[in-house]
Amino acid sequence: MSDATRLRAERLSAAAFEPFGFVMDAPADGRRNGPRTVIADARPGAGVGATLIHLITGASPRRVTQVERHPHSQQFFLHLGGGRLPLVVMPADAAGMPDIAAARAFVAEPGQAFGYHPGTWHAGVAALAEPATVASLLSRDGTAADVTEVALARHIEVEWT
Repeated sequence: MSDATRLRAERLSAAAFEPFGFVMDAPADGRRNGPRTVIADARPGAGVGATLIHLITGASPRRVTQVERHPHSQQFFLHLGGGRLPLVVMPADAAGMPDIAAARAFVAEPGQAFGYHPGTWHAGVAALAEPATVASLLSRDGTAADVTEVALARHIEVEWT
């Protein structure tokens, strides 16, 4: 489809992902990575919840037609096992909507945890070539302000490496 935005995924790294969130790589040799604040939300009544998700394998290239954001909370994913995870992220434009022209795609390897900054537009978490299990931590207060979801005006197709 000619009206699609096409992206080529890159390896997830802390430096490349910094505009959208943060990355924690599993340390080697019995060392530690952290502690790090992974959830921040100043709303009264907001509490951190954890969700375990078993992801089935997705198709490649992946078509992204909808994205979401959490305006008040970071969202943190802890990769518990299985294969690689595809990430599609983008900042907000001047009107607060997804800036498709600035979208980026990343591949999180096993052993990488990552979190989105509050307000970062992102596709739902998925698995690539093999199933994976993740824990998602997110602060919610039970109102509509917890999450904003939008259909993209132009879909995104990603070539996963």
